[in-house]
Amino acid sequence: MRIPSFLLVCSFIAACGSNSNGTDAGACWPLDATPGGSVSVGTGDISYVAMPDMLPIVSNGSQSDPFLQVHARMMGLPPGDPQDFFSPTNPRTMVGAVVPDLGLTLGVACPATIGYVVSPDDATKYDLQHSLRVGLGSMAVASVIGHQATVTVTVVGSNGLVATDSKTVTLVSTTNAL
Repeated sequence: MRIPSFLLVCSFIAACGSNSNGTDAGACWPLDATPGGSVSVGTGDISYVAMPDMLPIVSNGSQSDPFLQVHARMMGLPPGDPQDFFSPTNPRTMVGAVVPDLGLTLGVACPATIGYVVSPDDATKYDLQHSLRVGLGSMAVASVIGHQATVTVTVVGSNGLVATDSKTVTLVSTTNAL
């Protein structure tokens, strides 16, 4: 199956995007930025939901691994263009999770370049167009259930401002989350 491998490589390349000033910055992360604006870490697939105290691990037979849905809501940073993930005006959004008692750090090396849309709850805020997935890789779901994880989102706007938020949650199975 060469198509999925090709798509995976393309998604990594797209995630890094390009710099708006046309210079080569080297690695995708970290980016030079000044603290400003604000972001709230959340969950939900398409719609933003405030991060609960118990975060379900999504296991889906069509996915290659179980994952956490991480969403973001921001204010004071330019939203970019949600119709074009190659737009240099799109914020750079990095998500990850750390499970300290297992020595586990989850996430990817490059930020996503998805634009944000006006929040349906508050027109002064912007929501990530859809959640980002933080995969558990080959970890057995049962080995992380019940453990605490610190879920973090960091957003760097095209205006050079950066905002970070994190929340410590307990990881639960999807069936136990309801």
